[in-house]
Amino acid sequence: MIVFLLFILFLILSGCDRAGTELSVTLPSAVNGAGVTEDAADAPQPVESMDPSAAEQDNAEIRSLLEKGKSILNLSYTAVFSSEENQFVYEYYKRDNLTKMITTEGGSQSIAVCDGKTTVYYNLPEKTGFTMMEAGDDMGLVPSTEALLNEVVYTFKTMGEESLSGYLCQVVETEDEFGVLKLWISKTLGLPIKYIGSDDNGWYSLELTDIQLGEPSNSIFVIPSDIRLQ
Repeated sequence: MIVFLLFILFLILSGCDRAGTELSVTLPSAVNGAGVTEDAADAPQPVESMDPSAAEQDNAEIRSLLEKGKSILNLSYTAVFSSEENQFVYEYYKRDNLTKMITTEGGSQSIAVCDGKTTVYYNLPEKTGFTMMEAGDDMGLVPSTEALLNEVVYTFKTMGEESLSGYLCQVVETEDEFGVLKLWISKTLGLPIKYIGSDDNGWYSLELTDIQLGEPSNSIFVIPSDIRLQ
């Protein structure tokens, strides 16, 4: 299950052919006195109807902000994904059409490197892997920045501003097929740096930390010569 989830998540983030995104999360919070986690207590509520002209202005402003984030070609960050079923931390690197994701669990690492056409997956310390030629779906567990710009699928309602990880964010709510999705979008970067939503398995959250702009070293994307690809 975790391997399949990571496969979908990487294809979304990597932008291979049809995908594109950066995204981010929080570790499950401590249970409060009422027996509800902080994330659950902070979960988005159903989006209320609003004046059409105000809604149109909200959507225009949020899409303009997301376009700024979409234009970022080079960056790296650490992200935490949490859900009712599991949690994991991963590192993400992007340099033009190259992307790399490193997920660490226990003493093992699952690594995926994409050049925009093919993706190589391998594990350490096993040093085994395989190559995928297929393109990923641009809509999956967490919508990419590119997917969020789809006017047919997403409309936004602003909920105010909030500081998160040192960034002033525009907090917005939208809806997808599973219900309400809450986003914290950096006003400086134009990137969603936190998501709280739900899917078939229940709630999830994703948050980016240690965001670095600039080109990661080319060496980061080199596949080690001793990896045995099947």
